[in-house]
Amino acid sequence: MTEIDDIPPPRPMGRERRGAVRQLLEEQVRKSTRPWWRRSWQGIVVGTGTTALVVAGGVATAYVAFKPAEDQTSVLCYAHADLDADPVEVTRIAVARDMRAGDNEADSGTVPIEDPVSACAQAWRDGLLPSHGDRAARPGAAGQSPVPNLVACTLDEGVAAVFPGDPATCERLGLPRTLTR
Repeated sequence: MTEIDDIPPPRPMGRERRGAVRQLLEEQVRKSTRPWWRRSWQGIVVGTGTTALVVAGGVATAYVAFKPAEDQTSVLCYAHADLDADPVEVTRIAVARDMRAGDNEADSGTVPIEDPVSACAQAWRDGLLPSHGDRAARPGAAGQSPVPNLVACTLDEGVAAVFPGDPATCERLGLPRTLTR
């Protein structure tokens, strides 16, 4: 037998007693009400505070979820959505400046890569990245290798890393998505 089975049956309450309890309850409710301006002021404060917290959370999420690549001189192109991929499976791309004879040596270097996804897509088309365990992809009939869906993430070092996969790939790898400028 449980404790619930031991509960006594409800006792009837007399009409006078019921009226007295109701009167006490109504009096308590009447005393506890505040003027409308105090109630609305509290609602405004609570609503404003809640809105501020939601906006701050959204901004923090956007800051963590999206981050521009600070180092735009190179892009890491991965053949698989794995940060621990073998070095053979990673291609580093840098675009050199056009140098004419007689140009100043200080003008040498690389140009910023504005769109890391298109840079790695070109590497995939050219067969520079291995496909399904091969050392390098085999070009198709048109002389170009197939390009999978690519997504750009930003590594802790500030370099853009491009992985094959859907937009959730960066989140699965624990990286923010790259913001293109």
